[in-house]
Amino acid sequence: MKFVKFVRNCLSLMLSLIVLVAFCSSSVIVNADENYILTGTAHVQNIGNVSGRSENGMLVLGTEGQSLRLEQICVSLLNNTGFDGGLQYRVHIQNNGWTDWTDQGNPAGTSGSSLRLEAVQFRLTGRLAVKYDVLYMAHIQDYGDSQGWVSNGVIAGTTGESKRIEEIKIKLALKNSNYQDANVTYRVHRQDYGWEVGWKSNGEVSGTTGEGKRLEAICLTVSATNKTGGVIYRTHVQDKGWMPWVDSGTVSGTQGSGKRLEAIEIELTGDLADMYDICYRVHVQGIGWLNWAHNGEMAGTGGLALRLEAIQIVLVAKGAQPADIVCGVSSATSSSSFDSSNMSALLSAGVYHGWITVGSDIRYLDGTHFMDGSVLINGVNFLFVNCALQRNANEVIGSVLYKTNNDGAIYRSVDGSRPLVALTFDDGPTSYTSDILDILDSNNAVATFFVCGSLAAARPGLIQRENSLGCEIGNHTYDHTTLTKVSADVIQSELSRTDSAVEAAIGTPTSIMRPPGGEFNDTVCAAVGRPLVTWSIDTRDWEHRNAAKTIAAVCDHVRSGDIVLMHDRLKSTVTACRTIIPTLISRGYQLVTVDELALLRNGGMNSGTVYRSFR
Repeated sequence: MKFVKFVRNCLSLMLSLIVLVAFCSSSVIVNADENYILTGTAHVQNIGNVSGRSENGMLVLGTEGQSLRLEQICVSLLNNTGFDGGLQYRVHIQNNGWTDWTDQGNPAGTSGSSLRLEAVQFRLTGRLAVKYDVLYMAHIQDYGDSQGWVSNGVIAGTTGESKRIEEIKIKLALKNSNYQDANVTYRVHRQDYGWEVGWKSNGEVSGTTGEGKRLEAICLTVSATNKTGGVIYRTHVQDKGWMPWVDSGTVSGTQGSGKRLEAIEIELTGDLADMYDICYRVHVQGIGWLNWAHNGEMAGTGGLALRLEAIQIVLVAKGAQPADIVCGVSSATSSSSFDSSNMSALLSAGVYHGWITVGSDIRYLDGTHFMDGSVLINGVNFLFVNCALQRNANEVIGSVLYKTNNDGAIYRSVDGSRPLVALTFDDGPTSYTSDILDILDSNNAVATFFVCGSLAAARPGLIQRENSLGCEIGNHTYDHTTLTKVSADVIQSELSRTDSAVEAAIGTPTSIMRPPGGEFNDTVCAAVGRPLVTWSIDTRDWEHRNAAKTIAAVCDHVRSGDIVLMHDRLKSTVTACRTIIPTLISRGYQLVTVDELALLRNGGMNSGTVYRSFR
């Protein structure tokens, strides 16, 4: 009877494996536990669908070290645990935000839209969630694996920082098994409130913000499975100075004396100090959140007589964290403000390094001075002009053009001292436009697309992709109308209808135009209400439809400042671009938009003026 049951179980497992392999195609099978099997695929920038791979019992999706974004994932779980339930996940997509939760085996994300995944969440369902944890870690642009492992619906990745996820690792583990990292728990004694009722842990805020209540004492513990060591800490107390170092579970500070905590230092001991960093930051009276301190560094202000109001503490893998990013929490997003009485004291003391608000300006204080120009903060370059953060900027400083996002982070810079060329494409978008965008994307290059409104209205997705890649979109009339043959009213109607189509796709209209055939007169110049852009290199690709001739027209004659005319409605032009774009880059040219070229070479463009090149 036992043999029959054994055979029956073996056949059941074999059948499950056959079904799983048939469903997941080429997806790798990951056995992290005899009771479950994880499989998956990812859609990767420039590569397409890539099967997951197995590493130490984990399912790994994507690539590492290639700076390629994940665009879509699909994960499946074969559950043989005996506990009902499954796996669900959702992703945060560039420009689109969070998707709905989806069940295992279904794709989450996009393919063909060149939109990055920025964050992900996984969770288990049913009784499976009672028995197991799902753990996952995202490899994030600029941050790497610094966020570490998270579990059970916690966000892995970032939102609002425009950072791509390049790789995801996923595994399941029995609850309370030895996979768990060390944990830190803590609670504080607060003015008027006394001790917090519950303990906080792993980055939770302990204390209050916005109430003006001082911290008076703190108690914290660190626990770890099969690891030696612990934690020691000390506090700086009003009128008393630094208190003695105390061990885990011991109160530091005062109770009943009305004395504020002004600073804290925390260190790990034993094996824990070799394996982990302890990171902590404090909310300070009149300042807000300070930067993260690490491994015995002072968090607070010491001699400035400013109270601590709240604290966060986390443990992370040794050396894994950038200076000011811990477990997805960045001091760069903390709001800090100063009044005039605090400002001089803080500058002279040099104890604050971080973001602050001064009047209407957002600034970054590095001890005793405010940062200016292009400044690297936490692995991200930000732009400051006269020490004020520049959001959504298109700013030339010296010979360099900087473009920033809504956070003031520089997402593109162009060195105007190097050769510049603007590639332009007319008469799209068409079925070939996507191929040209692929070539630009793979070469980290941009171009300007002069679109026809009728085609833009029919293919808004391509307009969106042009915009998302940093390309410029210009107006080429609605129906490719020869403007010298129509009235001013018709000219304005052609441009207005095209602007409406473009704005419907990306939220903003065009700001430059190209007259079809390059034909214009005084009436056209007066009616368009924007700069007119023609060209200095005409490839005649529409006429000969020969890739070799198009390549020669560009590569044999190009000079810095040129505007090159091509058409994204021709297959031969797609073929030519596969050579033209990397060739120009290899020669040292920067491929820029017309607007970028004009800003760097001419300080911009004027409405009603015709521009042929910026040599």
